[in-house]
Amino acid sequence: MARRKSHFKFRIPLLKFNFKINRRTFFTILGLLLLSFGLLCLLSFMQSGELLSSINARIIDSFGVVSLLFPILIILFATHFFNSPKLKIIKFHITAGLSFIFIAALGFLRAGRYGQFIFQNLQSDFALIGAFLVLFVTFIVGVIIFLNTSLDELLVVVATVAKKIGKVIKVQFIEPLSARLRQQHLGKDAVRVNDNYLDQKNPVATHAAAPVQLTEAQKKARIDGTSPNPSDFSIKSLPTLNFDNWQYPPLSLLSEIHGGGADFGDVTKNSSIIEKTLDSFGLRANIVEVNKGPTVTQYGLHITSGTKLSKITALSSDLALALSAPNGHIRIEAPIPGRDLVGIEIPNRKSQIVALQQLIGSSEMINNPKPTLVPLGLDVSGKPQVIDIAAMPHILVAGATGSGKSVILNAWIASFLYRTTPKQLRLILVDPKRVEFAQYNGIPHLLSAVIVDSKEILSALKWTVGEMESRYKLFAQAGAKNIEGYNQIKGVEEIPYIIFVIDELAELMTMAPGETEESITRIAQLARATGIHLILATQRPSVNVITGIMKANIPARLAFNVPSLVDSRVILDTPGAEKLLGKGDMLFLAPDQGKPKRIQGPFITEGDVTRLVDFIRAQVPRVDYTDDITKHDARSNSAGGSMVSGSGEDENSDRLFQDAINAIFESGQASASFLQRKFKVGYARAARILDQLQQAGYVGPQQGSKPREILKRQQQEPE
Repeated sequence: MARRKSHFKFRIPLLKFNFKINRRTFFTILGLLLLSFGLLCLLSFMQSGELLSSINARIIDSFGVVSLLFPILIILFATHFFNSPKLKIIKFHITAGLSFIFIAALGFLRAGRYGQFIFQNLQSDFALIGAFLVLFVTFIVGVIIFLNTSLDELLVVVATVAKKIGKVIKVQFIEPLSARLRQQHLGKDAVRVNDNYLDQKNPVATHAAAPVQLTEAQKKARIDGTSPNPSDFSIKSLPTLNFDNWQYPPLSLLSEIHGGGADFGDVTKNSSIIEKTLDSFGLRANIVEVNKGPTVTQYGLHITSGTKLSKITALSSDLALALSAPNGHIRIEAPIPGRDLVGIEIPNRKSQIVALQQLIGSSEMINNPKPTLVPLGLDVSGKPQVIDIAAMPHILVAGATGSGKSVILNAWIASFLYRTTPKQLRLILVDPKRVEFAQYNGIPHLLSAVIVDSKEILSALKWTVGEMESRYKLFAQAGAKNIEGYNQIKGVEEIPYIIFVIDELAELMTMAPGETEESITRIAQLARATGIHLILATQRPSVNVITGIMKANIPARLAFNVPSLVDSRVILDTPGAEKLLGKGDMLFLAPDQGKPKRIQGPFITEGDVTRLVDFIRAQVPRVDYTDDITKHDARSNSAGGSMVSGSGEDENSDRLFQDAINAIFESGQASASFLQRKFKVGYARAARILDQLQQAGYVGPQQGSKPREILKRQQQEPE
């Protein structure tokens, strides 16, 4: 049945003339008249004329200081009389919200005759405090209607704006003022240790000792947070292997990324689209929560009992079409771990950049003393996520070129440099591409220079296996089960954690797949208790690179965007990585979880790394690396099966064997720490030399933390 159009009938009896006006036409004419009146009122504030001046005087007398809002409201109301969708530019909630704000402003400011009228009536009815309370609630209601949001979202916006304003005030006014005051009161030889981030907040750095004597250039760099020049630093009385006076880098070396917040789109509209789309397929569900993350917004969906999850996951393409997803993909997490909800993750219109400075300064990092802790990024709720590499105990990282794989490796290395001294943690960096890790050369945290040659990489892996076996022997002699227990024994010299980072595993597997897989597997199986951990990264996660035996021994996986579903299954054993957005968007699969978690990784610039490395190099201007790691010749020892290096007096002796004999006879000391300082070698090699000296009868067995007894003497220099 056709719907009848309503009309307005007008009769003029004297002229005997009847005509009808369509309702739409009537409201259009009324809207035009109202729009004209509003424009005239607005024009009266800008132009002079007898009629315009009279209108302007009336408006100012009626509304006072907020009189300019009156013509704007009239114009906004006029637009709602036009029935054509093309002419309805302004949504009604904007007009209604602005009206409430206008009324509240009139009462608060007692502006004009109407403002006085509103405030006096409210004061007579509710007293002075009650009048202000009513007007304040009216203002808040107007803001909520104007923004078409909820109270909690409004509070979040207000808090965010206040935080940004406070940050601007701090950067522009407070920090320069405090820097000038510090510079005025800073003595010539004093060092502000509390300027360093980790010295005052991180439990790892509670052992800070006497300050290092610094030049004026270093003091200025410490205060301003600028990149120091190693040539401007003068480090006094800092032995090669003594890091008691270590100065932790200030957090100001990392740049603050100002890329703006994320654009989540119209959350209310998206929620309605999801519910309507599912309802059109016969699935009843409703959105109960929305988690706004840096890269995606997760909509928590509560479904009715009896609904199969497979029906919802099968509709991912239909939902992506209905929501006009920016990249054409959405991810459905069914269910959200630990919740009775289904998560629908929609990419944000604009992503938020997660700065590494924000994560290192978070409470999750500051309050955890573990030296192997690294930041992962922000999850879909915007909460910082961190992991302990030692608890993993190894991790696989995969992702296509440009997805953020190398960035997170640099972020992790920077975290190690911020939180640890070279006595706590050492690094072996492998970079077949020769460009990612080269800038770290020259820092004392490295056991050797950055390794780029494939043969040297194999040597380093074999050296690591030998180091692992030596540490197990050391633990057995001391009665310790792992590195934590050994380092807690009173009187022993602590041994550092070793993090072995390989940036491109595919290159190594192409060159020597058998030796590489054997060494990596052996380390992955046994090295956890010894404090040796692997971080393996590749941009080609195929079964030829990440073999089954590797995956079985390295349960922690980190997947960035990959080209295909097959690659996602190789790294995660599940689809999902092929739908990631790139630029740090990743899925992390922890060993104790059955499903991966979506996280936006941290971002660090090349300039940040340069400033950090310069600061560390300035403390130890010269670092002498040994060639033990890259020139290691691995052979099996017939007695114990351990890896022995070099050539000495006999087949299994170290090449420093004779030099070690001469050194201990000259000094009268026979300890691993003495040989480390004397020959600039690692702890493992020094311990092996002592074991060889004991087998040859030159020194006695280990006696706790005391030096070994020298049993017999030999000529100082063989003929």
